[in-house]
Amino acid sequence: MSEKLKSGYQGLKKSVDPKRWSKQKALLTDEKLAIEGHPVMERWETPYMKAFAELVTRNGGHILECGFGLGISANAIQSYHPEEHTIIEANEDVFKRLIEFQQTAAHKVTPILGLACEVLESFNEPKFDGIFYDTYPLNADEQHTHQFTFIKKSYPLLKKGGILTYCNLTSTGVLKNKYDSWKQLFNETQLPHLLEAGVPENDIKGIVIFKVSPPSDCLYFQHKTAMIPILIKDV
Repeated sequence: MSEKLKSGYQGLKKSVDPKRWSKQKALLTDEKLAIEGHPVMERWETPYMKAFAELVTRNGGHILECGFGLGISANAIQSYHPEEHTIIEANEDVFKRLIEFQQTAAHKVTPILGLACEVLESFNEPKFDGIFYDTYPLNADEQHTHQFTFIKKSYPLLKKGGILTYCNLTSTGVLKNKYDSWKQLFNETQLPHLLEAGVPENDIKGIVIFKVSPPSDCLYFQHKTAMIPILIKDV
């Protein structure tokens, strides 16, 4: 494991303007997506992303996905026949790929360019049956917490019985080095923030542990398992 990964250093800068991300050049191959020199997503995540897709589409209906990346989870979500599939993407280069995806998708795709939390301001009522959040932290200050800012704003938009889940490998790849189990990590580093974000304790259903196989040269994750958080809106 690299010293950068052990120490938690990902090359992220502190307190930089998140809006800069939109104009950054995306270096995209079939196997990897890099933006601003950061490894945003890699193809090895495919089985893991499929597990997220299966979870978030269990109710069918209208699915919100934040972060298009390589389109892995988007393709998986489409395989579960959503009624509508809204996808928010912040980077302009990646958004071009999202438009191409929209044009060939089997089920209705609504692409939106912008930062996820800002886009959410345009929604004002519960309309989503499932929400999946998987975006890259835009500065070092939010590496371990940006998902909770999103959840605070998006949870009211989830219908009763709706499912929300999220992925932040750039954070958990580092944090897992400090904990003996994913359950301990979740209880100490995720649960308090979820409660602070306004998620009722009864809605927090825990995590599923999923086997993964990152290559030895992966810069952001080097564990053999990863977690899938499960939030279900009961009221």
